[in-house]
Amino acid sequence: NEWTLVQEKCQNCLMSPEHFSCARRGKQQLAHIRHHRRQVGDGISNVMEVRIPGIYTDGQAMVWCPNLDRGDLATFAGSSYETQTLITKMPVWNEAVESLVLDFKGRHIVSSAKNFQLALSQKPEHVLCQYGKLSNSNLALDFKFPISVVQAFGIALSTSFWV
Repeated sequence: NEWTLVQEKCQNCLMSPEHFSCARRGKQQLAHIRHHRRQVGDGISNVMEVRIPGIYTDGQAMVWCPNLDRGDLATFAGSSYETQTLITKMPVWNEAVESLVLDFKGRHIVSSAKNFQLALSQKPEHVLCQYGKLSNSNLALDFKFPISVVQAFGIALSTSFWV
């Protein structure tokens, strides 16, 4: 399962004629999301790896526009400051409840295959995004810099088919 989150036009191409904009060449890429499953203890966990554009020293996100010849986020092999990789913080098998569990730091989360936490690959214990089921009809999505609202929502939405 792979997903690419795109925006029709980037801020560099907003005022460009349509035939010169990134909309004609593949659109601006905001994130690439790859899903797979992994055995953890006696359970199986849904796992994802997310690649997002890097951050400049001034705190601005890099624009991943095809007109800037950056390539595809999914296959980009450039320097580490140009992209950031988010990885799933793995749950642990809990013998007492016979289930996989994640620590949501005091938040009461209902068990669900769609619950996840993401961290930068360089700091796997520092959670930047978490998605958890609060009840049958309520979910919580928490995120912080460098993840944007659109990226967080797209990442959470990509788990819709997890079982």
